[in-house]
Amino acid sequence: MHGYKYKVETHLHTSQASACGCNTGAEMAKGCKKAGYCAIVVTDHFFNGNTAIHGNYIWDERVSLFMKGYEDAKQKGDKIGLDVYFGFEFCSRGTEFLIYNFGEENLRAYPEIMGDSTEKVLTRIKNEGGFIIHAHPYRVEPYIWQPGRQFPEYIDAVEVINTSNKLREYNRQALEYAQKYNLIQFSGSDTHWNSYYEGGLAFERKPESLSDIINMVKENKYITLGEQFLYD
Repeated sequence: MHGYKYKVETHLHTSQASACGCNTGAEMAKGCKKAGYCAIVVTDHFFNGNTAIHGNYIWDERVSLFMKGYEDAKQKGDKIGLDVYFGFEFCSRGTEFLIYNFGEENLRAYPEIMGDSTEKVLTRIKNEGGFIIHAHPYRVEPYIWQPGRQFPEYIDAVEVINTSNKLREYNRQALEYAQKYNLIQFSGSDTHWNSYYEGGLAFERKPESLSDIINMVKENKYITLGEQFLYD
């Protein structure tokens, strides 16, 4: 990686908010620190995805519960020297997007997110300063209604390397998607347990904030990790 020694995990789930998560936020933070990452973005499945938060709560309570995985990771990260940032994975008929820079207060103010069209949701997120990554766009799974749906005019980046994809062809197709529309290329582990970290981004200097990560990515001052997951 030459001088790109500061690794950031961009796609990570916790058991507190993702039904498919295997470890708590604190355990995930410890695993990432051990694997040499300097920062992580917790991206638990939102309420329209594989969420661990049922719908029997009023909106504010539901958002508070959703934040628990991130908060647990942040508390542990502060103790062990790992920067922890908040994101989430928004789902639309199985098509999923990693949402950065659209935080707790934005969510509290937007209960309509559950009923608005995909295009309206993504537009609002962008208008409020959010950064949107199309996650594993070509993954084929039963829960994904229409693999390969594209939203190039609404997103900032494409996850061209997802190291949890079953087939590397999914990553190659995602790379073609990003190249076709000149979109930023992302990588993430999409990890659900605290012993698997192979994706993410790397930088020459340590990011100071989530906004700093986004700015360096926009300035192409990064490399993607997990290039081996593009090739058979």
